[in-house]
Amino acid sequence: MSEKTLPPEVQQLIIQYQTLREHYAKIEAELRITEAELNEIDNIMDTLKNLDENAELYKATGHIIVKKTKSDVVKELEERKELLVIKRDKYKKQLEFLSKQINELENRLQDTLAKHGIITSR
Repeated sequence: MSEKTLPPEVQQLIIQYQTLREHYAKIEAELRITEAELNEIDNIMDTLKNLDENAELYKATGHIIVKKTKSDVVKELEERKELLVIKRDKYKKQLEFLSKQINELENRLQDTLAKHGIITSR
């Protein structure tokens, strides 16, 4: 059966389902990026542990490179990590919520398709 002949109710549920899946994929991608940055910060922090307190460090800021103290770099990294952990946790909660919504919508879609005789009920 082509999509054009599907009842409007089914078409609307399919659109909602696709929208939720797209939103889920976007949040999942953001979560992966955030986790990658957190891993990078952890690696940098491990490297900094082995450096002397007076080691010369440089940080790229836009188009310039700025000399920083080890303590300043560590403080900036810790602050960034705090923000990323909050962001990561928010993304995980959103994915959990979206996953529940997707599952509920899948059930509604199956029930609606069965109601219209398009598929057999579960």
